[in-house]
Amino acid sequence: MSKQLIFCVETNSKALTDSIYINEYVREYYLINNDIKITFIKMASKQKYKSKDVCASIKKCISMFQGESFILMCIDTDNINSNQVQKKEFYDIQKYCDNNGYHIIWFNLDIEDVFYGHRVEKKDKTKEAAKFRSRHLIKNVKEVDFKKKIETQHGSNLALVLDELLERKE
Repeated sequence: MSKQLIFCVETNSKALTDSIYINEYVREYYLINNDIKITFIKMASKQKYKSKDVCASIKKCISMFQGESFILMCIDTDNINSNQVQKKEFYDIQKYCDNNGYHIIWFNLDIEDVFYGHRVEKKDKTKEAAKFRSRHLIKNVKEVDFKKKIETQHGSNLALVLDELLERKE
């Protein structure tokens, strides 16, 4: 049966940073064949997770696909351990995902922090993502960092969610 993974990411259409990291990870660790379609919806910020535009894009992607679609809301946790506003925002997004049957994928503190082990200046994010892809730096990531069950710094639940949906490479 055909599957579509719809990744809703914080990046914008110009930068594409989150899409690069996730796409590299998926292609490195999972079997992707003609029955698997990977789609990215660029939200531009996590605050737009339930905006009309994002909801319309999700519906359009589902309607244009002849198979089962899975929505994966990919968000940075930012400073949820020390910032109550960000903590509430994270749990609101998590509740929204639960209520809509979506999967939530989190990156703590942000996606670069997980893939590089440190944060990247906003002005350097696009350049660093391009470098990550061109130099095939996916080989340097620690697989254990993507199997976290709690929001730990430099960690994500990306592998835990994808393991439910995709077959791993040997």
